[in-house]
Amino acid sequence: MITRVKDVVVNIGSGTTPKSSEPRYYDNGSTPWLNSGDLNDDIVEASSKYITDDAIRDFPSLHFYPKGSVVVAMYGASIGNTGIINFDTTVNQACCVLTPDESKISSYFLQLLLKLSKPKFLLESFGGTQPNISQKIVANTLIDVPPLAEQEAIAAYLDKECEKIGREIELLERKADGYRRLRRSLINNAVTRGLNPNNPLKPSGNVWIGDIPEHWNYERVERYFHSNTEINKDFEFTRAFKFYMGTIVPKNEELEDEDYHEVYIRYTKVKANDIMINGLNLNYDLKSMRVGIVPYDGIITSAYVVLRPFDGVNAQYFNYLFKALDYRKFFHGMGKGVRLTLSFNELRTFEIPVPPISDQREIVAYLDEKCGKVDAIVEKIEAKIERLKELKRSLINEVVTGQRAINTSEL
Repeated sequence: MITRVKDVVVNIGSGTTPKSSEPRYYDNGSTPWLNSGDLNDDIVEASSKYITDDAIRDFPSLHFYPKGSVVVAMYGASIGNTGIINFDTTVNQACCVLTPDESKISSYFLQLLLKLSKPKFLLESFGGTQPNISQKIVANTLIDVPPLAEQEAIAAYLDKECEKIGREIELLERKADGYRRLRRSLINNAVTRGLNPNNPLKPSGNVWIGDIPEHWNYERVERYFHSNTEINKDFEFTRAFKFYMGTIVPKNEELEDEDYHEVYIRYTKVKANDIMINGLNLNYDLKSMRVGIVPYDGIITSAYVVLRPFDGVNAQYFNYLFKALDYRKFFHGMGKGVRLTLSFNELRTFEIPVPPISDQREIVAYLDEKCGKVDAIVEKIEAKIERLKELKRSLINEVVTGQRAINTSEL
């Protein structure tokens, strides 16, 4: 049966955001407050943010929505993402919440149909750099709703088949993670012990690093690097870099150069072989991917630490060294303030192991080769994972839209 979303739900609503400048609305809050970023196109088990009773009292639009409701993101980068909430919650204004009429449609099936509607939502979105959809657009979206018994059969089939695909993906992800750990181990051993296992060792004086080869030096960062604070005030560079998984890559910019002018004139100029360290929020670090080397001249947000090598410094070696320190959470004890933010001033006087330049070249050549092989393997594994995810998406689409018949006797 082709029908509108609003015809198979008992309620459609949204929420609001209490004033962020008022700590009493957030500090020690115990009421879940769902944001669109919490939506994972699956069952949402918890909210990432909480609000207080004061917020509930002062903002009447903060309604409670029951467990089993389906949520669609209406704004920004997460637009069209969906989820089924597994708890009673309030939401912000970016969430469209739908409580299904259980006599017509299950939460599971409604969420599947809305997830398949994401391309439509993107086409109908409006606004500038942050596209939006409205509750009206969601409510009037046409969906094909089969009888409840058929919904249950489809759900059972998809659960069974998607679980098989999910197990394959999990095994591949574990395999890729194992290769990433191997890569980290290769880097760490090379930059702290060298390539000759028979080298006599001496104490480094730093518990994070341990013993180092006897013929290596142990010197301050400022001996090899200085800080760069040149700002892009003349708008010389119109394209910027960003961090991505431990590398420095161009930002995906969709607007004209001049649209970025007011932001990019405050960015820092960087040069090829500058080493970047993301020293922000060290206490919130989940994955150590805070170090990268600049591939060519450009700009990046001034919030990051820029280490510019002096002439003759092998930047590639130090890039590997700082990555190893990052893996071992070396920077975490160095940040300042409540958010543990790192600057060049905290970093410059710290001592690091420095081998002779000939050793540095050998280590870089060795790691380039070994890490390149590991990266190629991980890339193939990730390609397999993406194919399986696409297979899962296609399976769901074909079954829910009736393009693929299912044999209910096998369930």
